[in-house]
Amino acid sequence: MAKRRVFKTRAKCPGVSADLGPTANQQLMIGREVTFDKSSSSSEVNIIMDGAIVGQIDTAVGNSVALALERGQSFTAVIEKAFPMYNDKFKQIGAYMDLKVEYLLEKGQPAIETIRCWRCVDSPDASHEQYASESFFTKVAGVTFEGRQRIISRCSDGEPLKLVREPDNRYDKGAIKVMRLNGQQIGYISHDVSRGGGGGLADRMDRGSEYQCRISNITGGDGWALGVNIEIAEGEGFADVFPEAKTSASLNEKPAHSNLGWLLVVAVVVLFVIIVIIQIK
Repeated sequence: MAKRRVFKTRAKCPGVSADLGPTANQQLMIGREVTFDKSSSSSEVNIIMDGAIVGQIDTAVGNSVALALERGQSFTAVIEKAFPMYNDKFKQIGAYMDLKVEYLLEKGQPAIETIRCWRCVDSPDASHEQYASESFFTKVAGVTFEGRQRIISRCSDGEPLKLVREPDNRYDKGAIKVMRLNGQQIGYISHDVSRGGGGGLADRMDRGSEYQCRISNITGGDGWALGVNIEIAEGEGFADVFPEAKTSASLNEKPAHSNLGWLLVVAVVVLFVIIVIIQIK
């Protein structure tokens, strides 16, 4: 008697063009079915959605699936999560999709072996226990107001930040502040991403979802206004995906009391010179 088996895998799908940031489109992807089709020219297994090829299963899993398809095995695959895939210029170039795959395993047939962490595809010897949390990139809005350029000039790439809801903001009920760990604000999450009342990041935070944030890179300078690109991950994403992330408020910034110390030194020197001049007279 055949036994029902399940495996999960993550796939890169450059053929998905829908906006899959934290918007309603992302939610609409969840639960959709896709099918598998073995490529005639190789052992790759294509992912078919709405009759079109949108990507391939990772080769670590695809080889086993391809052999199963050749012997007539059928699979039922459902999208559990979907989120955007970006290039280094923060342009969406497709999507990552987490798939839950079910199939019936006949006695004597080999099961589909999968690695449990999608980052292990290129490092089979790695021993991660869970899938890495998804992340997405966006730009910080409002960086030129209220002296934030001076604050941003002290920031550094990779610096961890925190996101703070501001529901009583009179201009935007879905406002999310982007803060340094020392309490300084560098701007806001753009309305297109926060979308209060529209299924965006603000609504998720209001429902209890937690996010980590870090600076991806700082743009501008040399006469141009500074901008901040950030990466946001759900849950404990950065603790696992980016272990090199620092916990200090800034890598390069001197402690706030250091400037006060220099002022005291200068004041003492000036006072000493004044006393010497008075004594000479």
